[in-house]
Amino acid sequence: MEARYWSFLDRAEAALSSIGAFPLARPGTGAPGVPWASGWDLVMALDAPGGSTVYAMTPAVPDLRARVDALARGLSDAGLLATAPLALVVVPVVTTDEPGGRGVMSRASPSVYYPGLRPRAWVANLEQGRLHAGLRPGAEGSDVLAMAVKGDVSGLSGTTAEHHSRQLDAFRALMGGRQPLVTYALIVVNTALFLLLYTRGGPSNVAALRDLGALSPQLVENGQYWRLFTALFLHASVPHILFNMTSLFAVGTLAERLYGSGKFLAIYIGAGLIGSLCSFMFAVLNGQMNELGVGASGAIFGVAGALVAVRFHGSDVIPERLRRRVSSSMVPLVAVSLIFAYLTPHIDNAAHVGGLCGGILLSFVFPLPRQIPENLGV
Repeated sequence: MEARYWSFLDRAEAALSSIGAFPLARPGTGAPGVPWASGWDLVMALDAPGGSTVYAMTPAVPDLRARVDALARGLSDAGLLATAPLALVVVPVVTTDEPGGRGVMSRASPSVYYPGLRPRAWVANLEQGRLHAGLRPGAEGSDVLAMAVKGDVSGLSGTTAEHHSRQLDAFRALMGGRQPLVTYALIVVNTALFLLLYTRGGPSNVAALRDLGALSPQLVENGQYWRLFTALFLHASVPHILFNMTSLFAVGTLAERLYGSGKFLAIYIGAGLIGSLCSFMFAVLNGQMNELGVGASGAIFGVAGALVAVRFHGSDVIPERLRRRVSSSMVPLVAVSLIFAYLTPHIDNAAHVGGLCGGILLSFVFPLPRQIPENLGV
């Protein structure tokens, strides 16, 4: 193998080390540190919040698919896919001017599906000086590896590694210091008001719901605008409050840790009010002025929307990989919830959609921390 290939591997190791990755098999030694790395000239691993990544590099040889299959099988047999998703980035290295690299990229994925494995293929074309990583690289490190392909990593080793280390320390300190107390308080308030309903005949008592602040379009139109707020804390049945409080616990504990208690509460209340306003407008347009509306679902959809939006936020504190993973996991949950609500009778879908859109928009008004706070001391 020509000298520039080994030179590239040296630069690639330096580049990936700058973001916190560590080598498992070193270039040119022929002695991998772990059995499943056999046959690869450079294998590195990155452990970060949101999941781990393994980078594996080799020339674009004819038996590339067989090597990838053996590597994926080794990762599975070693139990590395059992606890959390793992991104496998295969980097075939091309030293001739092959156009595009798509044929090489198609051979750089496992032929067998492994649950928990997220394979990616980046083609390093040394002749072109380009890294072909696609529109969605799918893992961290494509930017620094692209610099290695171009041949210049001189500015990475010091400042980038220090920044990566500070980011991880700041993230751990931030998450350790943030407890979802507002989420717990909201659950307590909602539960207390639901129990209060039973002192007035239970949630089936329409008059009691109206007296405690249910959203009545007729009364709101008459000036009782506070009902847009109070309706967020009332529920119409035991299944209703159980489902909503379980959902609030699931999304609220995560969102409050990411955004902080103050911003989380602002998103929750703001999205809930937007959802209530959409529900009111829908009732007016459809002549349903005497219908009552209650429930925290609009606000909860707003929190879910704020989690969907985190991948579009810039943050030096919350790692990009974690933000992408949170967003990707929330999208199908939100979609299924909206479809289920649409197919269920007597569900206020206007509040759900309004709250969801409101939460997405408000997440940019009350965004994730963009810089490492000075008071963290990292």
